[in-house]
Amino acid sequence: MARMSDAVTRWSEALAPRAHAVQRALGSAERTPRMAVVIGRLLGAGMLVCLLTGVYSHLLQDPSAPVVLPTRPVELYQWSQGTHVMVGTALMPLLLAKLWVVYPRLFRWPPVRSIVDLAERASIAVLVSASLVQVTMGLLNTFQWYPWPFSFRGVHWALAWVIVGALVVHVGVKLPLIARHWTRAAEARDTTEHETDASA
Repeated sequence: MARMSDAVTRWSEALAPRAHAVQRALGSAERTPRMAVVIGRLLGAGMLVCLLTGVYSHLLQDPSAPVVLPTRPVELYQWSQGTHVMVGTALMPLLLAKLWVVYPRLFRWPPVRSIVDLAERASIAVLVSASLVQVTMGLLNTFQWYPWPFSFRGVHWALAWVIVGALVVHVGVKLPLIARHWTRAAEARDTTEHETDASA
């Protein structure tokens, strides 16, 4: 057991400088918590619009749904689905931008620091993978191209709720950071405090 512990320690000490070097190499003035929060707000708003319009579409198409939804004016469904497709398509570049801002954190060492950290990183893995699959499937659906053997509608519906769950965990863990960087004034205050601490 002691040998294994020593081996893990040596391995960790060998990998830590490499992980830090990768993070430094990927560093950029644009990769800030504030930028991640701003893009995250846009992503969250877009996902909410897609969820609401998707639920509306799903309930209208499911004759066993217990909820009676409005179907007038006759163009309502077209507006709803047009919004769903338009916003869903816009989520792809936003999702890639968010990944670009935060992906250097993948090289943080140690990769997991606590149980909460493990839960958050697991939720991010689920959130990112499910979101990429969801948006890609939705985009291919607009071309009516289905290169998969499963039902688009069923999987699209299920993935929406997987994303909601992972997003709730992610936002719950990151709430203090989100609150701190929600406004530009808050970020400026944090920068000033950091500079003051550094000069003291």
